[in-house]
Amino acid sequence: MKRRAVIDDVVEQCSKYCSTFTFKFQKGIAGQVIHKEGFVNCYWAKNYKLVFMHVDKCGSTSITTAFNVHCPSFIPLDKLPRAKDPDFLAKYFVESEHTFFALTRDPAKRWVSGLNEFMCRYKPPIEWVVKQVQDKKYIYDEHTAPQKLFLRLCLENGGNLKLIKLDGDITKKVNTFIHSNIEDKVERLKYKTFEIPHLRNSKYFMPNYSPICKKIYQDYVEPDLEEFNKLYSEDYSLYENGI
Repeated sequence: MKRRAVIDDVVEQCSKYCSTFTFKFQKGIAGQVIHKEGFVNCYWAKNYKLVFMHVDKCGSTSITTAFNVHCPSFIPLDKLPRAKDPDFLAKYFVESEHTFFALTRDPAKRWVSGLNEFMCRYKPPIEWVVKQVQDKKYIYDEHTAPQKLFLRLCLENGGNLKLIKLDGDITKKVNTFIHSNIEDKVERLKYKTFEIPHLRNSKYFMPNYSPICKKIYQDYVEPDLEEFNKLYSEDYSLYENGI
């Protein structure tokens, strides 16, 4: 069966916007790991009938860390025996009327953050990055891949997806969302709020390329947004539909 990891969908659906690195990354780079296929870093609360979908660079590490420490009702989906058959799981969740939810982020801010993480990880020549951006090659690895590709198991199976914007008080927003979407009254009464830490803040990466990435966006993307907006058009819609 054909593999459908995020990087595979990126290359197949967005090849026009992939950098030269993206194609090498899909084929495999020694010592580097791709975001695997399936419900990777996604969490399931059976009693709540909720499924959290992980999206890179959208605060997902923070929320899943909080689940592990404070919210035992949410268990990692990739640990389940059926995790090897993600489409079966997706259909089960849809047919049993589960609600999928995810954090979504402003595409431009996420792209700058994703580019910074890429540069911190792989340390490519800045001149190369600028040349790629000038050629409208906006995707490098999963951190700059469209957010929609992380949600494909929900979207392709007609799942009920709800989105939470990564802005404001995330702890309050996520807790309010979970509590209000627990159908069982007893489980709703038992629910305890929890804190969501701010992890993987790119400003702590060393060396840090954040100012350079912001300038690259301002100098080479912002003046001509047509192709950038076309690539991330569905992500803008996701963000607009978030609460």
